[in-house]
Amino acid sequence: MKIADILSAIAGFLLSAAIIATVIDVVSFDRSFYEAEYRKNDTVSYTGMSAEDNLRATDTLLDYLQDKRQDIVCTAVVSGTEREVFNERETLHMVDVKALYQNAIRVRNGCVITAVILLVLSVLIGKKSFFSVLRSGWKNGILLTGAVILFIAIWALADFNQFWTNFHLLFFDNDLWLLDPNTSIMINLFPGSFFFDLVTRIIAWVVGIHVVISGILFGTRKVLP
Repeated sequence: MKIADILSAIAGFLLSAAIIATVIDVVSFDRSFYEAEYRKNDTVSYTGMSAEDNLRATDTLLDYLQDKRQDIVCTAVVSGTEREVFNERETLHMVDVKALYQNAIRVRNGCVITAVILLVLSVLIGKKSFFSVLRSGWKNGILLTGAVILFIAIWALADFNQFWTNFHLLFFDNDLWLLDPNTSIMINLFPGSFFFDLVTRIIAWVVGIHVVISGILFGTRKVLP
């Protein structure tokens, strides 16, 4: 494989990875998804809060992750008693989650910038058109991301609890993510079934977007050679 082909393949992989990160970002902050999940899971029965307070607490967490507020302090009536919704352990865990999210966004942005640079270099070195290089790089790059997506999908469907546990062990260096459903509002807002639906939705969107992009790129070869 020529150096230009290697560079374009890396660029294709980075663009694909950036799309995956973007889908995770968009899906994870879709408020309507949370509302639908709470109705489906009868979350009010587990948190002891009203549907409105469940959503308000969720907005607090999402705003915190996006740096729209500096803490996750909020109060609500929980099982008949007004109190702070999130405890100290949950607060500390969200510090880690926020750091992970913001680092992921930085990596996503870096992937896009690096991919563009590599594509330009590949065009200059290979002396081919930009769209020709992009198609070649995309085709080779998504072979790797496709294998990763397939592996994750099979693992998640086969044993989601094991998949989710290993995800936390990989990205967190403490056990703050281990929350007690008897004392934690957060774990009752987001049980395993919630994250299963979230991951499934992310995979579906990622696959769909990759199919659409591939169709556009290879369907326009005569127009954009």
